[in-house]
Amino acid sequence: MTPRTHRPYRHLPEPEIVRASRPPAQARARTRAVAVVTALLNATGASAGWVGPATWLVCLTSSAAAESPNTGGAETVEAADAGARSAARGRALLRAGQLKEAEAALKQAAQQRGQSLESLYDLARVHFAAGDYNRARNACRPLIAKAPDAVFSNLCMAQAFLTWRRATRAAEYVEKAQAAAPEQPEVYQVLGDLKRVEGDAAASEAAYQRVLRARPDDPDAQFGLGQLYLIKPDASAATKAFRAALRSAPDWPEAQYELGRLTSGPEALQLLQHALAARPKWPEARLALGEARLANREVAEAEKLFREVLKDAPNMALAHARLGMALEAQGDLARAEAELKRGLQGLPNDADAAYTLARVYAQSDRPEEAFEAFRNAASQERSGSRALVAAGRYALSLQRNTLAQAFLEKAIERTPDSALAQAVYADALAARGDKAQAKVHYRLSLAAQGPIDRADVQRRLDALK
Repeated sequence: MTPRTHRPYRHLPEPEIVRASRPPAQARARTRAVAVVTALLNATGASAGWVGPATWLVCLTSSAAAESPNTGGAETVEAADAGARSAARGRALLRAGQLKEAEAALKQAAQQRGQSLESLYDLARVHFAAGDYNRARNACRPLIAKAPDAVFSNLCMAQAFLTWRRATRAAEYVEKAQAAAPEQPEVYQVLGDLKRVEGDAAASEAAYQRVLRARPDDPDAQFGLGQLYLIKPDASAATKAFRAALRSAPDWPEAQYELGRLTSGPEALQLLQHALAARPKWPEARLALGEARLANREVAEAEKLFREVLKDAPNMALAHARLGMALEAQGDLARAEAELKRGLQGLPNDADAAYTLARVYAQSDRPEEAFEAFRNAASQERSGSRALVAAGRYALSLQRNTLAQAFLEKAIERTPDSALAQAVYADALAARGDKAQAKVHYRLSLAAQGPIDRADVQRRLDALK
């Protein structure tokens, strides 16, 4: 389960911390509170326009200590300082996916903060991140015992039910929280998660955007938007959202992982390496890094990563399929075929694996199996023309020009703006003797999009004159 985290802070006005009329003891205590507030804001990436309840608690206890210098105020301030530091450390560990260490830090914070509702909610978030419904619900019991109708109590139960994918039950508690605190950003963060699980993209987006209006740099809301856009799908919007999350939380492994999967080249490699370094036992991140290396033609390194994944997760279909792709790239066709087939047994809709298996058949001189596999790959790609163009080229190499034309007509129907599809279709027309139409499509290729050797296309066009 990929850990997810939320930031349970309230949007509160900046407290008036120092007044000139205060006696020196009060001024000193409040000055110390300012320092703690500043440190917490810097640690959490919050904007100066809001402070969280933990920070507010520091300010209040500092004030109380100053007004009651003979009642152990210094010790109270020290305890509040320690609790705030422990909470900040626990949240950082939670975001990094170090759940055991986060739980220890947040337990300490809860003790130091007098078992406040916010501190107990923070502690429950460890179990939300782990996806453990039973432990999450048990973690909510102390909140409910203290204040069953409080906002954090209701949000805690909503999150517990979301770990169990019980959106209807979660919605009951979100509604209660929203009624009690209609302006609180945490309510809309959980509402955004809920609506995303329910498949209500518009409501989910609106909820996350409401959080961002209150906290423009909130990484959790940006991350939630990124996850939403992956479902839509809108890769461009998802990329933008994950970038924004990383600007606010640069060391967040989950955001690094998601953005790494959406990008390519050195950027993808760097992001995925950082994610894996933070969480070395994360098989999905190791697999994604292998895919990035394979795309970057670092085939041997990719193969090593895929084998490492399979050592820990021998039944992971995607890892078998990607290992097959790495083996095909190295010309090890027999072992590639075995791995690709095993991967496709578990993930029959894997277009990349289906396409690579077709290439294995073609390179093994098994044309009928190759054409059938290319058709299957094309059906999985739905909108792309990669498999159709490859099938057309393979048919041309076998001088099966009519079959080639049939594949390529479908290719340009799907992707009329593809320079490659238009050029290969023109090759098929020229091979069948239709020079007039071949010229038309060579010209369309030169005007179309995508990487292609345009000088070579021009030479082929000139040769028909």
